[in-house]
Amino acid sequence: MRVKHLSRNFRQALAKSVLVAAALLVWVLAPTGAQAILGTGEPAPSFSLVSGDNKKLSLDMLRGKVVALFYATRDTVEVNNELQHYLDALYAAQPQNIQNQIYRLLVVNAMEATAVTTWKEKLSETSAKLKVTVYGDWTGGMFAAYRMRDNDSNFVIIDKKGVVRFAASGKIPNSRFEAIKKLLLELATGK
Repeated sequence: MRVKHLSRNFRQALAKSVLVAAALLVWVLAPTGAQAILGTGEPAPSFSLVSGDNKKLSLDMLRGKVVALFYATRDTVEVNNELQHYLDALYAAQPQNIQNQIYRLLVVNAMEATAVTTWKEKLSETSAKLKVTVYGDWTGGMFAAYRMRDNDSNFVIIDKKGVVRFAASGKIPNSRFEAIKKLLLELATGK
């Protein structure tokens, strides 16, 4: 009887150990902020976006250009303002032939927009203010395909062939700006 009792206790302990190990494995493999979005070397998924003034944009329309993609929610658009301003200055300092190789893409997650007309007006106003068209991800297609981190700022660089060369979410530290600049210029110039 004592052997059966030990055997049952052993089976219960083993079952608990397996559950704990499975839970740890899920926790270790669960995407973190840096892992959640697309990885370097992955093909960029197609997307379909619409701006406040109903301009449509797809990845196919950007083939042959380097894409610097900022994707955020209405509440997180300012998280990477420093990087955005840094890249705007970099872009402005380039000759026209290099500017033509880089596409600055600003996307706001608009899935939860209840007053679409108001959202579109705000996107149009922001586009005019920034002098760059801001697009809405109205269906959440880009959010899902790019595995964007919800309620966070996401930044992705896509090369001319449509391959992800850099991806991160959260605030990008200033210490990474130079490496991002170097990558963008290398991709744009082919050097």
